[in-house]
Amino acid sequence: MKMFLRYVKNIAWLCRPFWQYGKIYILLSVGVLGLYSAVDDAIYVRFPEIMIDLLSAGESFSSIGAAAAVICGIFLLNRIVHHISRAYFTRKQVEIGLRVNRDIYQKAMGLDYKYIDSPRYYDNYAWAMREYAEQVKQGREVIVSFSQCVLSLAALSAIVAPLGPWILLLEAVQTALCAMINRRVNENGIKEKDAVVSLNRRLDYFHRLFYMKDYAADMKSTPLSRSVFQEYSKIGKRKVSVVGFFAKKTELLYSVQELIGSLTELIIILYLVQSIVSGRIPEVGMYMTLLLAYYRLDCKIYTLSGLMKEAGSLSMNAEKIRAFFELQSEIETERTHVGAAPSGGNFSVGLRNAGFSYENSAFFLSGLNLFIHPGEKVAIVGENGAGKSTFVKLLLRLYDVEEGEIRINGTPIREYDIHALRQRIGVAFQDTNIYAMSLEKNISLYGEVPEAVLRRAAEAIGLDAVLEKNHTGYHAELTREFHEDGIILSGGEAQKVALARVMAGDFGLLLLDEPSSALDPIAEYRMTQAILSTANKATTIIVAHRLSAVRDADRIVVLDQGKIRECGNHDELMALHGKYYEMFTKQAENYVKG
Repeated sequence: MKMFLRYVKNIAWLCRPFWQYGKIYILLSVGVLGLYSAVDDAIYVRFPEIMIDLLSAGESFSSIGAAAAVICGIFLLNRIVHHISRAYFTRKQVEIGLRVNRDIYQKAMGLDYKYIDSPRYYDNYAWAMREYAEQVKQGREVIVSFSQCVLSLAALSAIVAPLGPWILLLEAVQTALCAMINRRVNENGIKEKDAVVSLNRRLDYFHRLFYMKDYAADMKSTPLSRSVFQEYSKIGKRKVSVVGFFAKKTELLYSVQELIGSLTELIIILYLVQSIVSGRIPEVGMYMTLLLAYYRLDCKIYTLSGLMKEAGSLSMNAEKIRAFFELQSEIETERTHVGAAPSGGNFSVGLRNAGFSYENSAFFLSGLNLFIHPGEKVAIVGENGAGKSTFVKLLLRLYDVEEGEIRINGTPIREYDIHALRQRIGVAFQDTNIYAMSLEKNISLYGEVPEAVLRRAAEAIGLDAVLEKNHTGYHAELTREFHEDGIILSGGEAQKVALARVMAGDFGLLLLDEPSSALDPIAEYRMTQAILSTANKATTIIVAHRLSAVRDADRIVVLDQGKIRECGNHDELMALHGKYYEMFTKQAENYVKG
């Protein structure tokens, strides 16, 4: 009973979307389809008996024909109602399925960025994405099928019970034994899914390597494909081994279940034969009804047994999916105002003894003390792995500092409504994402931008040349994901789109993480001048690898081994002959050698 209640609880959780998005739909599903099955079974079982009894009583052909016509009419009407209802149900299922996927996306958006660092998170996410929508649909089907079976069993049991009570008892024993076997089958199924979910993620990754443009050049110009095929074969063999192991166990259990079913059927047939011989079933019509009722009853109980198996599987899947939905976040919150909204104008940024480290990593930032004035242009430089990009993510509050604090306009960053704060921070990352939307929408990611402002930003960055080259306008779709005439951007052109996004908006703070790394030196110089010029009023923090691009910044902060080692303008840092001097001199020597 405890296990049954657990199944009910988990399946009810799975079916929440139906109750949330379609109460009438789920009630009609259970009512209409449930009654359809009971009426259909009752007619199927009673029809032959009625005809035989009328013939035995010597009724006229017209009377028998009229009775047959009435019964067939009820049967036809029942099926027409069923088909009309299914048309509505099919449409509603698609609608709810789309909403279910949206729920997954919204949950993913509401989870802290730290989860993305965890492979286990991706396994849970992959499980939810693969299973949730389908499991919700199956949950509804189980509920409907269960109601159909229960109503049909009630009708059939009423027919069988007076003359064949032992049939009901044997069917109940068979059901109990099959339920035990199905539970073991379900446990095997969940263990199998758990074992292959990470393998499937790896196989999906290999799939992407062979069709995504990002990897095509490497795959074709290097022996990489050889290594990929080797890994693919290795992971594939592991999956085959896992699936084969669980398949053997499952089919053995099913064989035992078939044995139980065959023995039950043999005993019941012998019982019916003995009943005929002893005269307990005197009428031919009654015998026909009892025989048909038994086979229909056996079919329904077999279906119910399968439903219990499916219910167990659904319950276990629901618990896995709930693990994803029950992940808790400390930073990301519901999109309602739960904190202060940032004021207008340029931001000031303050770090007081700020420190941060990643789990299971030797990386750390420690003792960061820095104050950036409103409107100031500050560059963050350092060697690879110094923490420059992490510094940007801390200011976006994708992570929280573990010690010290970060303040925006004098207020601790934790006290702000995080979504309202990010709306006032423009971000351009080194690896720019371009979306299969128009150029106009790609630039206007933060919100609607007046056309004149959008055009000015695009022209200042040099995107007008991209449009001229492709003989099109701002409405043209980027990428060729869905349109053959879409614009394909180079890496540098993609970075220009990212910069146009932030230059077209009204932000209090700009965070630019190596925004010009894919540009040629001339284009990079022009872009840097646009960022550092007085035309850009926003407080700006720019992460840079090429130091020549940021020598005109108001201040340059040098990160080294997780700490701020130096801070000042270009001339001041060069005079120190420290880390910045060493880095700048080495880069200059490379340019001279070139």
